[in-house]
Amino acid sequence: MKLSTRSLMRDFPKAKAAARKGQAVEIIDGNTGEKFLLTAKPTRTFGELAARAKGVYAGPRNLSTREGFSA
Repeated sequence: MKLSTRSLMRDFPKAKAAARKGQAVEIIDGNTGEKFLLTAKPTRTFGELAARAKGVYAGPRNLSTREGFSA
């Protein structure tokens, strides 16, 4: 994604979302021609993290029936 410094404030939410998805955002200064690269560490959603843990616990759904929890 390419942006100018003038449009950065207007399109910052889009740029931030693109950077979080792992895309590099190039910001170009129109006056000097300098280029800046905005990157961010991609964030994972709870669903992506929970998918890895699916099926880890295979015991009874009622935890009170497990050993050591009897009343």
